[in-house]
Amino acid sequence: MSIFDAIKKSVLEGFSPEITLVDIVIALALAFVSGLFILLIYRLTMRGVSRNRTFEITLLLITPISAMIVLTITSNLALSLGMVGALSIIRFRTAIKDASDTAFMFWSVAAGITAGAHFYKITIVASLFIGAAAFIVMKLSAHSARPYLLVIRANSDTAIDQAAKLIAEKGIKNRMSSLVDNGDYCEIIYEVAISGAHQKVVSSISRIPDVVSVSLVDCRN
Repeated sequence: MSIFDAIKKSVLEGFSPEITLVDIVIALALAFVSGLFILLIYRLTMRGVSRNRTFEITLLLITPISAMIVLTITSNLALSLGMVGALSIIRFRTAIKDASDTAFMFWSVAAGITAGAHFYKITIVASLFIGAAAFIVMKLSAHSARPYLLVIRANSDTAIDQAAKLIAEKGIKNRMSSLVDNGDYCEIIYEVAISGAHQKVVSSISRIPDVVSVSLVDCRN
């Protein structure tokens, strides 16, 4: 056997033209269940308040769709080359608001690929491991400081100085972003990292004499 015949044989052996209905049902069912599990973890670890229904539906559907594509590719060599060429010209231009959404998207695609390639153990074990890791990271990050913009408006420079002193006394990590003084009032904006009771910080600053308003804005907005 020549080297070209050996390469040809090894390539063709990687394709299984006979895919039974049972294989298709098992792969798609496992992919769909994996999509439901990914959607559940996404809802549990989502940091925002409002849900993106469209993205949730996409997470649920992209897993069996990926499995369907892999089932098709592994059954025919010519079709797999054509499928790769067709997918290479597709561009997704939908903006991702949260970086973690990209990880969930890749997770859905990976679960669909492994299920479609009949690597069922990898699909199950990897999904459980990633889900547990995402849940643990979410619990740990819930107690960490988050970035906010603290906007303080006062009628005097003394009030601004007292507010800055109060922030320092509470041990809040901060950085001054801007300072406005138009003669009638002073406004200062801090980038702060706060965890715990945010209302107590705002209430303490608002009780300072000559402080007109205090606003705490989430930087993610």
